[in-house]
Amino acid sequence: MKHIKKKNRKKLMMQKAVISCMLITASAFLFYSSFSELKTTFELKSQIQSNLQEAAQLDEKKKELETTKENLSNPDYVEYIARGKYLVSREGEQVFKFPSIDLQKDEE
Repeated sequence: MKHIKKKNRKKLMMQKAVISCMLITASAFLFYSSFSELKTTFELKSQIQSNLQEAAQLDEKKKELETTKENLSNPDYVEYIARGKYLVSREGEQVFKFPSIDLQKDEE
């Protein structure tokens, strides 16, 4: 009778050990999965933040380009740019370009 109880105890202890190992493995897997999900969540939040910043920069650039587009439809502005930046002159007109103040400071 004692021998049977010892066998049952050993069998019960073995079952408890196997169940404990399975629970520990399942817990480790769940912790790993949770950590992976948290890591992915933080990466996605940082990507969203950078995308929002990029979108704001692109909106600003779009506004600048729309302003430039509107200015380029104005003939007076186009003439101003052509004459000032590209030294386009009218017939019989002479253009003299003087160094700017910034260039004089750089040479000193």
